[in-house]
Amino acid sequence: MSAAPSRRARLFLDANVLVSAAWKDASKVRRLWQIPGVELVTSNLVVEESQRNLPLPEQRQRLAQLLLTVRVLVFDRAPSLVNSPPLPEKDKHVFAAAVLARATFLVTGDRTHFGAWFGSSLLGIRVEPPASFPSVLKET
Repeated sequence: MSAAPSRRARLFLDANVLVSAAWKDASKVRRLWQIPGVELVTSNLVVEESQRNLPLPEQRQRLAQLLLTVRVLVFDRAPSLVNSPPLPEKDKHVFAAAVLARATFLVTGDRTHFGAWFGSSLLGIRVEPPASFPSVLKET
């Protein structure tokens, strides 16, 4: 008898992850794109923030290339949750979008606002920094 297939991991990428991946060709964060069996997801609002934070045209072009393999959820306005964890206003939509995406993980380098939750789950979404991947997937 074979084991039941595990749920495919869905990683919601925060803006700082996208910026780090697009910043330079040799970014270590790009390894997220090489992990087999995961789905990368973000939102149009996160993409817009990322684009604003990339000063060079070649960085924005790298971001565009990376986004070809990322599912981008489109929101007319910032999503929100009634039971959102205590986050600054600018980060609430990121967590809400991750919940709406049914993400397995919220991948963020934001230690200031999400760091207290690294390695733990909020509303069923595990919060992890990009450096934890792909090893953290073996734990789930």
